[in-house]
Amino acid sequence: MVIIDIFFAGHLVEPMRLPAPPEALRVARALTAFSQQEAAELAGVTRRYISTAETSEAMFNLNLQLIDFYTARGIEFLGQAAVGHEVLCAGARWRPPPTTTLLTSDYERYRTEDDGISFRGARALLNKTQADVAEEIGLSVATVKALERGGHWTDTSATMQLYFENQGVEFVGWGDASTRRYFGVGVRWKA
Repeated sequence: MVIIDIFFAGHLVEPMRLPAPPEALRVARALTAFSQQEAAELAGVTRRYISTAETSEAMFNLNLQLIDFYTARGIEFLGQAAVGHEVLCAGARWRPPPTTTLLTSDYERYRTEDDGISFRGARALLNKTQADVAEEIGLSVATVKALERGGHWTDTSATMQLYFENQGVEFVGWGDASTRRYFGVGVRWKA
């Protein structure tokens, strides 16, 4: 299910299917860790279409096909849309449980992460390469790659998180202390 709140004349109306903004599609692919080629093959579209959809507005039906592809894999699209306006706070995350209070047996139904921060998703939201991020922060490309794979060095991770937050990225998700796992991990543009 795509989570997009629609407002018309200031009132929340019935949710409807809307195409996802390019940055939300990039984040969805980053969270699933698919290459453009892998996503294209699995979604039944061309790699060129994935590239086009992630950088510009694409054909409505194919965009909805990508939304269905990612939501079937546990991704939830985020944002607020108003008729005639750009989607605000666009992004994506792993579909979280409906509540932070779960039975242990319920955990298995939801994707969890070892870390509550998706640096790969944040970079995808900004549409930057690892080399761009490394240069702008003053880190090596190898360090950026390691942090995206889940490496964690307190000072370096904090520096990278602050960099993304200063670029307008909001990290979403929550942790469970008993399992040390994170639910609903993803990113969106700050309000």
